[in-house]
Amino acid sequence: MTESETEEISHPTRPEIFSPVARPDPREAPPLELPPGRGRNFSLTSHQLRVLTQLACTLLGLESQVDELATQLAFINCVGETPCSVRGILKKTKDNLDMTTVDGNKTTAEMLFQSPEAIVLEFDWRAAFRELVPQMAHCVKVVLEDVCTKSLQQEELSHTSGSAHMVLTNTPHRDGSSLTCPERDRPKMFCGDIMGECDALLPLAEACGDAALLEVRCSFVEVCAWVTSAILGRVEERVGEVPSAAPLKNLVALLGTSMYIHQQLCHYEAQLRETNTTAARVPMTLLPIQRYQDVTEGLREQLTSYCVQVCTSTLLQDAESHHWADPKPFYEGDRCSFSVQMWHYFLTGLRTDLWLAVPGSVGRDVLAQVTSESLQVLVQRYSRARPSYKRHLQIRCDITAVLLCVEQLMWSVCERPEALVQSEHPVGGCVWVASIHSLCNQLLTTLVIVTAPLPQLFWTFQYRPGEGSLSALAQSPSSPGIHWLSAIHPALFTQQAAREGLTGEAASECQLRLLTSDPECSPRLLLTAILHRDCHLLRVLLEHSHFCMEEEADADAVSPVKSDAGDEFMEAVYNVLSSLNNVPKALTLALETYFDRGHLWDYLYSLADSVRPVPVVVSFIRAVINQTVHCLLGHLVTMVLDWQASEEPCAPLLRRDVPDSVLTKVPKEWSYTPQTPKGRESAKSVVNLALQALSFIYTNLPSAVASLPLPVRFLFHTAEKHLSQHARQLRSTGLLLWTLLSCLCQCLEDPNSLELLCGLPLDRGAKERLALLSECLQGTMGQGQQKGVPKPTVHKVLQALEERRPKWCSMQLQKARKLCSESAFEWGESGVPQERGGGVAEATEQKIGLILLEICHKPGGAEYLRQIYHIIQVNEPLLRSKLCVSSDPPDYSPQTVTFDLGTDRPGHPSPRFNPLHQFDHIGSNKFDQ
Repeated sequence: MTESETEEISHPTRPEIFSPVARPDPREAPPLELPPGRGRNFSLTSHQLRVLTQLACTLLGLESQVDELATQLAFINCVGETPCSVRGILKKTKDNLDMTTVDGNKTTAEMLFQSPEAIVLEFDWRAAFRELVPQMAHCVKVVLEDVCTKSLQQEELSHTSGSAHMVLTNTPHRDGSSLTCPERDRPKMFCGDIMGECDALLPLAEACGDAALLEVRCSFVEVCAWVTSAILGRVEERVGEVPSAAPLKNLVALLGTSMYIHQQLCHYEAQLRETNTTAARVPMTLLPIQRYQDVTEGLREQLTSYCVQVCTSTLLQDAESHHWADPKPFYEGDRCSFSVQMWHYFLTGLRTDLWLAVPGSVGRDVLAQVTSESLQVLVQRYSRARPSYKRHLQIRCDITAVLLCVEQLMWSVCERPEALVQSEHPVGGCVWVASIHSLCNQLLTTLVIVTAPLPQLFWTFQYRPGEGSLSALAQSPSSPGIHWLSAIHPALFTQQAAREGLTGEAASECQLRLLTSDPECSPRLLLTAILHRDCHLLRVLLEHSHFCMEEEADADAVSPVKSDAGDEFMEAVYNVLSSLNNVPKALTLALETYFDRGHLWDYLYSLADSVRPVPVVVSFIRAVINQTVHCLLGHLVTMVLDWQASEEPCAPLLRRDVPDSVLTKVPKEWSYTPQTPKGRESAKSVVNLALQALSFIYTNLPSAVASLPLPVRFLFHTAEKHLSQHARQLRSTGLLLWTLLSCLCQCLEDPNSLELLCGLPLDRGAKERLALLSECLQGTMGQGQQKGVPKPTVHKVLQALEERRPKWCSMQLQKARKLCSESAFEWGESGVPQERGGGVAEATEQKIGLILLEICHKPGGAEYLRQIYHIIQVNEPLLRSKLCVSSDPPDYSPQTVTFDLGTDRPGHPSPRFNPLHQFDHIGSNKFDQ
């Protein structure tokens, strides 16, 4: 290091992060030559630039939080006028305080609303970056160009070494994008480290929005345009190699890359484009957004046309299969044509490639288009066929195999159950699904006309024209696309399903197969499947797991690893269902069988017993109850401490009783007199304190109950019906209020809980007052007095309360119990009608969207949904065996549910294509006819 560089590093005005202890980085930008008067010359390393970016990201988050809090607390105009802008440090604070002092009749909020000048928040932390603007702008350019050049060189080296396959990387997950761009809609890409570096420096460009810092943002936009243009050139170069020198899956990977970069460029433009005039200097038009959109559409069209061409010109050109008039039987016996088998094999492999690289919606649409256009060739082939008698078995096997293959692909093509049975009105905007239904119906017609025996056809049309599943379905105009599905799976796609849609067990099986056939978790479909038939899917999982094992020996045999995995699943189920205030009965419906078999209802009655070990789901319920109890307890402790301070103003807050051994050593000339209780006045004051505390508890009791989630309230409402042995104790309060007040009494008698809650050690007097309050509260509940508290005091408190407010406690209990009544839950289910038998009817599409939004906005909500999805995916064979109403149940199904995800944990890629299995299988069944 030269002497000048050493001098620059030790410069006192530079931040600490540029000290010599910073981690060395080989990608250090060359020193930037600045014009005279613009500071000293020095450079930044990529590590230092990342540190600055992390600092800017933290400050942006803090600014956003302060912005939101300030808007909520002081700057929301309740009249409906436009709220004032919020930007940073509160100006004119001293003036506002002086005005409030002069005019004490007006509140601060009134002064803010009446102020003619908009009061703004101005954050000045960006000023700290001004001295580093030239260095940051230069380093951003150098670092991104260096990363791009090295990554493309590495890709070129891998390509020239003979490796034709591209290495895909998972795209990073942006914070807050779980709803706008969920995991299943994020494509994969090659050269992912380039865009990863751009994403890492984006917060720094966002922070540099002021006029003095705009050079950094302009530099970021310019270098991003250069980098993405370089990647686009490489994409176009690699596209030309498919299929002559590269496999088809590379074209899918290039499509995913183009889509991802297009998404990121749109995101950059949205984040960096400002409405003020200073941002007009940022060259946002340099970003090649339109070019990427055009390339994406071209790649998609090229992929679709090439796949269709492969199917029509190569796979389906089996010369041996075209000799329909040959009097000899097909040499392969009753097996279908080899071309049909290869066609299904190709489409299954294409589906795997699409699922691994492109968003689910795009992959689904491409697969549907290729399937539809290749089906047209098959329809033309078999509709023109005039097979000889010996070739009837071959054409029958071919068409049957085609319908079975398409039926297996339809679970991946369709996004909703309605798309399976409706073809006139495309569901979800996919017109290719309707085309597939129409073509399969034509194949079915060809199968009947060409291969059915003539006497049977004549007898059917002559004597029974109105009977039979096909003729009945033909008269059902509501679902014309279900004809061929009913012929393939008559038990699943019945005539009733053609008229009324899928219901009951058939709908459950369809939702399960659609859910597990999707490339990634579909939150909307998952939530619909969970709520369907009174949470039947979750009930099946719990009933066949170790949670509901009847034999204690079997339950004890569960390993700790499996037990912990089951507890995690139970936590996910509880957190998802307990947040569904629009469907309050869902939690109870899912857990009722488990509570019955495990005899868990009594745990809710003794929930206040914190020493007794409880199942994990009961611990979650206890945590919710204790959260409400602690809110009440905090106010009660504050009330007692304030009372102590007012009764003994000269004594310290934490009074200590002086021992007699110390009093004997005090000199007489000090005239020290130890403080003693005040006798009757103190007892009267204690009664008043207890009355105030009881009034506070019963006044806020309805609000405490209302703060509990509706699903938890309904669970206690149902549990009360299972606890008939405690009917006498619960007659006046009900189970929920009994548990709430019992937990409050238990906390009032527990010194450790009290001191932990208030954060201060409590003296003996405060603990005695709180224990007295617990005894009085138990007296109002009808539990009687406990030891350690004088009964006359408790009796005096209860008598005084009854004299001042006759039957007031009973009225408050009744008011709180109304919040746990049937009417409260029916009101909570507005928009989700109730079925007969106390179940929950199917929620509308709009209601599902609102429920999903509510879940994902809570901490961990989206992760809990993904965890439930992966458990359902792992246990699909068992679930299908329990739900299956079709004629092809899975060959193997385990007897117990496994909660150990193993390699299928969230974030693990989808299972790879197994050619040895897919070659002779249609789904889980072989190509045996």
